[in-house]
Amino acid sequence: MTTRLVVGLGNPGPSHENTYHNAGALAMRAIMTALTGDATPTWKTYKKLFAYAKTGDWVFVRPLTFMNESGSAVRTAAKKFHATPEHIILLHDDSDLPLGTWKISRARGAAGHHGAESVIAALGTNNFTRIRIGIRPVSERVRKKAEEFVLKPITKNAAVILGKTFKEIARAISGSTTIS
Repeated sequence: MTTRLVVGLGNPGPSHENTYHNAGALAMRAIMTALTGDATPTWKTYKKLFAYAKTGDWVFVRPLTFMNESGSAVRTAAKKFHATPEHIILLHDDSDLPLGTWKISRARGAAGHHGAESVIAALGTNNFTRIRIGIRPVSERVRKKAEEFVLKPITKNAAVILGKTFKEIARAISGSTTIS
């Protein structure tokens, strides 16, 4: 049985919990519920690096590090659960994609996402799946810099849109043999 890691990137702590930058961590929880049917899993902490919940051959990982330092947590989780990079699905926000959209890529560069850069550096490879979740406001008249909105709380309207996006991603993961 091959262990598959689903890793949701974000920043730790209550002040960051429902921000756009935590879209990966929020998606991971929604996907876990959709794949396992368990809305209240038992979370364990490993060496203060990450929290995880395991079900069957799926391990859901939430780094407890800040976004830009996620690599050490992902590398340690991969070693602990004997998961090769090819069996890692990394979920993270993408400020270049419009809210409500998402893209899957494999073995690609980080495209400026510091969390993805950290994971690539720590694993020594980019040969894993990335699911990039759009957070850019669609109605934006003047393009803001990412740092102007990624740490802001998710609006109610955006939360509804992201919820639908997370369900689409869960369907894609559960129905695919090629994602991981």
